[in-house]
Amino acid sequence: MNVFGKSERSWRKARKRGVSPIIATILLVAITVVLAAVLYVLITGLTHGPGSVGIGTAFNAGNPVSSTCGAGNTYAANGCKAGDIIYTLTVESSSITFTSAQFEVKTATGSIAAITTGTGGFAIVNTAGVAVAASAATSASLAMTSPFSVFSAVAGACNGNTCSSSSPLTSIYTIVIDLGTAPSPSGQGYTFVAIGVGSYSGTTSPVSLP
Repeated sequence: MNVFGKSERSWRKARKRGVSPIIATILLVAITVVLAAVLYVLITGLTHGPGSVGIGTAFNAGNPVSSTCGAGNTYAANGCKAGDIIYTLTVESSSITFTSAQFEVKTATGSIAAITTGTGGFAIVNTAGVAVAASAATSASLAMTSPFSVFSAVAGACNGNTCSSSSPLTSIYTIVIDLGTAPSPSGQGYTFVAIGVGSYSGTTSPVSLP
């Protein structure tokens, strides 16, 4: 004899109902997408190594201006020596540190530009005209052989902080290229490039120095 009534049988039958096929499909797709995204992040994190990020995607300089270094300026304090021919370039965009790139000036034939009179170098200058980073030494060749290693001792010079190798090279700075006391190379086809260092590779697009 059946002891369950009609309502009881309906209740038991209702309890056996599962998720609809449409909802189940949506859930499976969502879980698959999430798992794929997590796996991608893990794999890219493991495969990321030195030289895997193009410097051109993280740094961009532009708007070069040719002028003469002001009277009383020094390479250590202002990034150029008084009376020297200089180029000043704005940092258009950057997500690197001071030691993530080395700078070069090349001739129209692709060789490293040489300073014929005096010595020169590269420096990073803040909005107050203080050289916050400079190449290790001035030379007769416009190519850095090592990253910036000389930093300003002025308190707060680097965006309100102490300057160091880990200081970010942001768009508040400008690049100063000291070409010595030789005549200005304007019109000779000189270009400026940055070379990736550490986890950065390649070079930036050449910036014409008019």
